[in-house]
Amino acid sequence: MGKGKGADTTPRNSISADSEMQRQKLVGDTAGHTEEIHIDGEQSKFSATLGILRKLIGVADVINLRLSLPSQLLDPIPNLEYWNYMDSPEYFVAITEPDDEVERMLAMLAWWFSKFLKHTGKVHKPFNSVLGEQFFCKWEVDGNSTTSDAVQTATSSAGGNSSGSDAKREDTAASSITNVSDGNSGSGGSKPIVEYITEQVSHHPPVSAFVYRCKERGIEAVGMDHIAAKFTGLSATVATGSESHGIFVTLKQRNDEMYKCTHPVGNIVGWMRGTLKVQLIDSSYIVCAKTGLAAIIEFKEERWFGKSKGNVTGKVFRYDEKSYGDKLAGWRLKDIPKACAIVATFGGSWDQKVMVQRVDGASKDGTERLLIDVTALEPTKKQVKPVEEQGEMESQRIWGVVASKMLEGKYSEATRIKRGIEDQQRALAAARKERSEVVVPALFKPGYSSNGKPELLDDAPINI
Repeated sequence: MGKGKGADTTPRNSISADSEMQRQKLVGDTAGHTEEIHIDGEQSKFSATLGILRKLIGVADVINLRLSLPSQLLDPIPNLEYWNYMDSPEYFVAITEPDDEVERMLAMLAWWFSKFLKHTGKVHKPFNSVLGEQFFCKWEVDGNSTTSDAVQTATSSAGGNSSGSDAKREDTAASSITNVSDGNSGSGGSKPIVEYITEQVSHHPPVSAFVYRCKERGIEAVGMDHIAAKFTGLSATVATGSESHGIFVTLKQRNDEMYKCTHPVGNIVGWMRGTLKVQLIDSSYIVCAKTGLAAIIEFKEERWFGKSKGNVTGKVFRYDEKSYGDKLAGWRLKDIPKACAIVATFGGSWDQKVMVQRVDGASKDGTERLLIDVTALEPTKKQVKPVEEQGEMESQRIWGVVASKMLEGKYSEATRIKRGIEDQQRALAAARKERSEVVVPALFKPGYSSNGKPELLDDAPINI
């Protein structure tokens, strides 16, 4: 599970290591000039944010700018803790259960939609991670959970309209913030455990490597998180950066089936109304070479005015990688060749309900059924070691005091402490540059930047 109490998680460094020079692009320093943003005490959080964003119109990549924001414009949670894909881990562990390969693909889709739960409420801005920062946690999942149980859970509240869902979404988003320190509750021993291991491996550009794994179910997901953002004046567009190749999910108990899942593009809209929300646009795909199945998910871009619908549609089809290679990456639904047999179709609203229908004759009546109801989901609480048992590079050790001051409403003090942390990081970066020192991640093996599939070191100091 992990190493004992007080595990040493200090990053390992290698000075002028030739074998690591190729990682210079990923393992960036922060020695460049950083602009500190200040706001008037009478300004609202929204007006201050909008004033800053006006200055960023046309900037190629807002995420990669060196900006130090005051604590008033942030949310009291570290980035690595907030930005995870396991708000509903019951869908993740259920992927392995169906014996039918099409149903496994549909279970993969259900989990893929479940990770958008955090985008259904308030738009959050967590603390930027420092180089070498780490976060560890685990989730306990109901041991009796199955694919059908997960769907039934979502269906139980789906018998009518989604009245009150907006309020629930705000509560859902808020709960992911207030669960910063859940303590170290014990496992009952009968429930599958999903572990989350992540490390910030670059600061400029900001890149983190991650692993999710459930040993009891033989399932693992790995990847690199790297986003790029651009503000146009009416919306902020957020897309994957060059170091992110998707999420790679491996089912070890299913002949090591590996599914590549790509991310959609997000628009943050509502600047004119003062109410920010996320719209998903463009398309994504999931593909598994061993089963010869693929899915394309297409999001409908919404108009600036009118009620948000979050429309999504997609198809699951037979896909021969030997015949088509990597052409799938450029396909939309209309591009699927006739030779690729459609086995299922799905559609609905990504932030509410998505329905699915088998069209390959496998279902007796071919009726439409619920794939997932996002409005019925609530984030599962993370289990994190107490702060006193965390290593000095773990997120809550680094940012805990800042978060506490923010929650107390002491924003000036929180900003002062936050900038002290940032100044220390800049000093460390300058010293590394002076010594021509390359930082080597503490948790992951070299070579992940080429394929986006990080591997944990055999002796990685995992503190779960």
